[in-house]
Amino acid sequence: MGQSQDYIDLFKFTYLNSPFNKEDSVDEPARVQEFYVDLTLPIKLGEKTAVITGATIEQLSVNTSPAGFNVSSVFSTTLKLGINRKHGKKWDGTYMFLPKIASDFNHAPKNQIQLGGLALYKYHKKPNLKYRVGLYYNTELFGPFFVPLLGVYYLSKNKKFELNLTLPVWADINYRFTEWFSAGLNFSAFVRSYNISPSSTSSGKEMYMVKASNEIYGYLQFTAKKSLIFQAKAGWSIGRRFSAYDIDEKIGWGFSAFRFNDDRTQENRDISDGFIIQGRFIYRFNLEPKNKSDELGLK
Repeated sequence: MGQSQDYIDLFKFTYLNSPFNKEDSVDEPARVQEFYVDLTLPIKLGEKTAVITGATIEQLSVNTSPAGFNVSSVFSTTLKLGINRKHGKKWDGTYMFLPKIASDFNHAPKNQIQLGGLALYKYHKKPNLKYRVGLYYNTELFGPFFVPLLGVYYLSKNKKFELNLTLPVWADINYRFTEWFSAGLNFSAFVRSYNISPSSTSSGKEMYMVKASNEIYGYLQFTAKKSLIFQAKAGWSIGRRFSAYDIDEKIGWGFSAFRFNDDRTQENRDISDGFIIQGRFIYRFNLEPKNKSDELGLK
């Protein structure tokens, strides 16, 4: 057996609810809810090349008092377009173009469009072990934003223990007890920005909101027919912020957790870290044994 990531997640639907969070100087708790859809459609062109297409759609609701901005929901839609190319027996590369629209969708899209990209290289050390290195870039509303990526994937020979790291944005460790039941730990880190229209701000001026959060979960995973997967997660946010700024206030540039030439003034109250529950449904396509393991590096 010993195959490395012999599957592709074609569809993911995620619901997140964080109901009890304290907002500065406010008695009522602040609620955070998210809906997230991720669709991936790879198209194989040959033995060495595959086109990767798809899209992600997100809705974020932050139920807070009207300080700085008063918007019930913001949205983002990202198009995924790229290629995966094998560079010999050990190396392959994934190159993605990731244009995005992110805002409350209440006005013309002048400041809603963001352009991003990803380059990720994978080194296949063994059939069940590979390393990753890459770089993510996006034209966030606060300025140019870069994230270096380092990762490793390992699957035990009995295919029960799985380690999947792409730091600093993602980490997952899980153990499969039976064909249908697994348990694990998961970490994710996000930085996203959304345009906020003048009609949604207390000052009547255009602004943007930055979501920055680190989330750690324990979860149970249930699998039916090898392709239908449900994850029930419970966790906690770490260093979570929903910060509003004037649309003209920028930083020099951002590099992972660091911001350079940052003289912005936050115009809303902070929300505390809090308990999170999350449910995720996944439709997984399992590769045939004849395809070997992760033949085109699509995962």
